[in-house]
Amino acid sequence: MVSLIIPCYNAEKYIGRCLDSVLNQTDRNIELIVVNDGSTDKTARIIEDYRHVLESDITRFIYISQENEGVGAACNNALKKVTGEFLTLLDADDIMLPESIEIRRKWLEEHSTYGLVRTNGYYVTEDNLELCNRLLEVNEYMKNKENVFNELFNGTTYLWPGTYMIRMNVLDKLYPDREIYPSRNGQNMQLVMMAAYVSKAGFIDIPLMKYVLQKESLSHFSSGNVMQKELNAMEGYKDIRKHLVKQFMNEDDQDKWNDKIDKLYANIYLDIALKHKDKDFAKSCYENIKHKGNIEINQQ
Repeated sequence: MVSLIIPCYNAEKYIGRCLDSVLNQTDRNIELIVVNDGSTDKTARIIEDYRHVLESDITRFIYISQENEGVGAACNNALKKVTGEFLTLLDADDIMLPESIEIRRKWLEEHSTYGLVRTNGYYVTEDNLELCNRLLEVNEYMKNKENVFNELFNGTTYLWPGTYMIRMNVLDKLYPDREIYPSRNGQNMQLVMMAAYVSKAGFIDIPLMKYVLQKESLSHFSSGNVMQKELNAMEGYKDIRKHLVKQFMNEDDQDKWNDKIDKLYANIYLDIALKHKDKDFAKSCYENIKHKGNIEINQQ
C-alpha cells in the first residue's frame, strides 16, 4: 500500500481538485492522510464533503485537523499514522496524473535496491492548467543520475511533492520516532534529500504530476516587501540544512558541510539582490562571497 500525505492550509480554491486527482488514480490501494493545518476558510467543509467517497473508493482515509503549526508539524502528525510500505506527499494545489501512484509503486517493487524514485512532471499555471508545455526535468544527466544527494543539497534539481516516492523502511531508519524538524517549510527536503543521502534514487521519465505555479509561490511573491519575503524563505531553508547537518553528518564533517551551506546561501542572496536591483545589499553579498573565496566569473 502507498501512503499519501496532503498537508493543507486555506486551500478551498483547489483542495477539491487535488482530492479528485487522488480518486482518479488507477491504483487505489492508497492510505490518504489529509492534514488541515488550522484553515480558516472552507477547506474543512470541502474535505468532509469528500469523506464518504474517499472512504469507499480508496483503502484508507485519515483526516487530521490541527491548530496552525506549519507544514513540518502537519507532516509529523501524519507520519505517525502511516502504515503503507511506500510514502509520497502532494501539495494541496498540485495535481497527480492518473497513473502516478501505480507507476511509482511498481517501479519500487521491481527495483528493490533503490530507496526512492523520482518522476518527471509539468509546470503549469493556475490560469491554464491544461497548458503542459514545460517539463520539470529536461537534463539527461540528472535523469540518469542515481546518487542525487549533492544536487538536492545544492538546489540544482527539484524535489517537488508529487514527483517522488520513498520506501518507509528507509525513512524509519532515518527518523525512528517519525519526527522531522518542525519547520514551516522544507518537509520535502528532509524526506527526499535525506533518503537520497542513504540510498539510490531512480528516475521515471514520464510526467506524472502537474506542479501548479501560484502567484504567491516562493519565487512569485507579488505584494509587500518581496525581496524580504524571498530572503526570509531562504533563511528557513538554510536553517533546515544546518539542522540536517547537525542531525545526520559525522561530527568531523559538520564544519565542512556548514561551510558549503554558507557558500550556497551567500550566492543565493546575491542572486536575490541582483534580481531586485538592490545595489547596497548586492555589494554586501559580494563582499561576503569574496571573504569565503568562492567567486565565479559571472558574479564578477
